[in-house]
Amino acid sequence: MTTSSWYVFVEEDAKAWDRVEGVDLYLHRWQLVVSEHIDGGREAAEVRAEELASAHVPAYIARFLNPGGRPQRSVFRMVDGSWLVQVKLRWDETHFRVHVGRLTLTEEEIEGEEPSPPEKKRLKWIFRR
Repeated sequence: MTTSSWYVFVEEDAKAWDRVEGVDLYLHRWQLVVSEHIDGGREAAEVRAEELASAHVPAYIARFLNPGGRPQRSVFRMVDGSWLVQVKLRWDETHFRVHVGRLTLTEEEIEGEEPSPPEKKRLKWIFRR
């Protein structure tokens, strides 16, 4: 089914730490944390995205934020129309992105047929190690 609904998305840099063979690794990956349907078209979505760029506090920073506190924030409007936001709190910082998007297609899941019992055994044999 084809549609044209507008959405606002927020992606955060989800930081994680791990220690491998005595070495600290700082891992970064983008995580979608907000997916908000917007009534009113593209203009309304742009307004909401700008609000989120100005007010959203990433979970990584929020856990250290005192009640009533506000982190330092730098908001950049990128050439492609998205926002990149740097957020700093005392000794740490992170960043997130805000995007506006139009849903152009949605499809229902189609579950395939279950393999026949002999096929299951064959697959088990193939991947056995």
